[in-house]
Amino acid sequence: MDKNTSEIEKFITFEVAGYWFVLPMKAILKIVNCPSSKEGGAVGIGLVQLGSHTIRLLNLRQEIERSPTATPEQASFLVVVRNPQKELWGIALDVPPDIVELPLTTFKSVVSLETPFDDKTNWISHMAIVPTKDSTRTLLLLDIHAVFQPRVGQLSG
Repeated sequence: MDKNTSEIEKFITFEVAGYWFVLPMKAILKIVNCPSSKEGGAVGIGLVQLGSHTIRLLNLRQEIERSPTATPEQASFLVVVRNPQKELWGIALDVPPDIVELPLTTFKSVVSLETPFDDKTNWISHMAIVPTKDSTRTLLLLDIHAVFQPRVGQLSG
């Protein structure tokens, strides 16, 4: 590969609590319609049943807003990932994520961020500022390994 050519990867982007997050497509197992409570969805308590799999939910909104009332009762879409321990986890979203292709050079490493993330800043490994139709958007790359440190097991519900 030519050194002047930037490697391009596919990502999903989604908005939570006013922040835009990004995950590489290779980290995503599945994006599905979130089951209703009659179909095995218990988003309010942090669990969803998909077929024979019980999936715990990572509630990014609750963590960012630090509010116990930030837990939705229902979501429309579910992004399913596998943590480093091979357990299934889901991120519930109100709207479907977008798929984008971005050059890896767009992302800059993050050492630390200011509030409101404070101790969650280790969840974000890189940032990218990308153009939109009207202005720019800051994308925060979630680090799956950091998100699922042992403490995160307490985040669902």
